[in-house]
Amino acid sequence: MEKIQRDLDDRLIVDSLASEDGCYPIVTEYFETPDRECFWEKERRLASRRKIRVRIYGCEGGKIPPTGFIEIKHKHFGLGAKRRLFLPVEEAIEFANGNYDILKTIKRDWTRTERMIIKELFDLVERRKFGPAIQLRYDRKALMTPDGQLRITFDTRLMCRSNLLPLEADDQRFEDYIIPANKSIFEVKSIGPVPFWFREYGGEEGLVRRSFSKFCTAMKEVDPVLRSQIGKLKQPAA
Repeated sequence: MEKIQRDLDDRLIVDSLASEDGCYPIVTEYFETPDRECFWEKERRLASRRKIRVRIYGCEGGKIPPTGFIEIKHKHFGLGAKRRLFLPVEEAIEFANGNYDILKTIKRDWTRTERMIIKELFDLVERRKFGPAIQLRYDRKALMTPDGQLRITFDTRLMCRSNLLPLEADDQRFEDYIIPANKSIFEVKSIGPVPFWFREYGGEEGLVRRSFSKFCTAMKEVDPVLRSQIGKLKQPAA
């Protein structure tokens, strides 16, 4: 991580939405079905699949104040999309705690798009029985090119827990790492084609594109329901 930052220092600036050093914490609660369908849909590479997550960015006293979102992350035939509701942190936490009706009782002039997202959330919660399953936290450093075409992030201290606690901004009550503490996740996102200079750099450094799911890795690490399912699959046939 430090080497890549040094190598690209003259081409990148701190993300305009981040703090002065580009760093901010992220705390997330993922929803799942009782049968862990989200995990198995990912493992089986189902063409169209969705997840719900509640996410709290930033921290008290930081340049990025605590900000809440409820998101539907949708993978559809290889293309990813995020449908997002921006909420005050207190309301996002209420939803994470299971008070889904807060989206019906909030007196707010929702846009048509927001109303469609709320309808989709209730469909997943009521029909497919999505509910809170696992919580994650990590620290992110975000950088970008001055024109905004390329954005890179480093996620460090990736931790999880299955004992669900009320979400807090910059929550430190985690013990289980999902990758080694001295490693980070390096993500590259581009609007349009990746710039040629970065493609050259990636080739010179031997960077290889890999798929990594924080959600699936954390579920395999600590979720008792999923671990029981996997244990049964590994049992030899009678």
